[in-house]
Amino acid sequence: MSRSVYIYVGERAERNFGIGMRGNIWGWKTFTGSGTLVAQAETWLRDPDPDRDEPTWLIFVRGITPPRPAPKGWPRTRDEDFDAWTGATLHSVTQRLLHAPLYEEHVKPVWPDDLYPYRVDLEPDEPDDTFGPIPAADLAEDAIRAIRHSALQKGWPVLGPPLADPPPIAPDRKADAGAVIRTIALERNMTRTFVRRPGQTLQANRSEAELVSRYETYLAEQGRRAARNLITLPGGLDTFFTDVFDLDTEELLEAKSTAGREHIRHAIGQLYDYARYVRPRSRAVLLPSRPKQDLVELLTDLGIVVVYEHTPGKFTREPAHQAVS
Repeated sequence: MSRSVYIYVGERAERNFGIGMRGNIWGWKTFTGSGTLVAQAETWLRDPDPDRDEPTWLIFVRGITPPRPAPKGWPRTRDEDFDAWTGATLHSVTQRLLHAPLYEEHVKPVWPDDLYPYRVDLEPDEPDDTFGPIPAADLAEDAIRAIRHSALQKGWPVLGPPLADPPPIAPDRKADAGAVIRTIALERNMTRTFVRRPGQTLQANRSEAELVSRYETYLAEQGRRAARNLITLPGGLDTFFTDVFDLDTEELLEAKSTAGREHIRHAIGQLYDYARYVRPRSRAVLLPSRPKQDLVELLTDLGIVVVYEHTPGKFTREPAHQAVS
């Protein structure tokens, strides 16, 4: 699951923002009385996706210029004046990856003006993505609403959708329970926006991404096309990215950096979860080597194909023993 947490940084917090970005940390004074939306973000930050399927991004927004003429009371506009936010311009947007869950530190100061004891650590090895100014209309409506709520709540965090949806390479389609399936280019899997996963090592992420890239080349040599799926559940907040989807055979693959037991157990759960929405013709795991025989039997007995790299860039398939239900 992928989540983004939107945080508005006002003019008075500019100095603190610089200190926080240099120190890879951010904080808040309190969460008392923050309301439902902020409470949801606090809960997520304390336990950001226990399976670590996808990263959690913190999106810092600094400065918002309203359209002209500005609506009465800007920025504290009425709900019916939301169009003014859609027409606004965001001065600067900074995207940082969450490194560690929300914790409390009531002794050690970081910022000069206050303690801000409710803190999160940002990924130190991930350079920030800062860009702008950009029209707010370039973002999804739910993202704009999250920014608005954070601005009105003086910078408290608010959950929202990914900063920008990847462009589709095929028409979006509706799945069960109102989910939307978007087919996106596989090369985006090589960008750090979608590859980096908190709780895993950099080497594991790179190994997995490189394995996917070699498999894409292998498929292309056979005249087959690889992509991946973006699954968005109703409401736009819960999103999942599959690793590989073979467009020609409609096979859904989950890639792992090793053929170890824990990785394979994780892959099984992901495949069954994603397949509920994608509805592939077959499921498969993509591995850098052949697993132990008992794991091969576990996978094939569950109707999951085993695809592994026997020499660099060359792959072997162990067929499943039963059809996918």
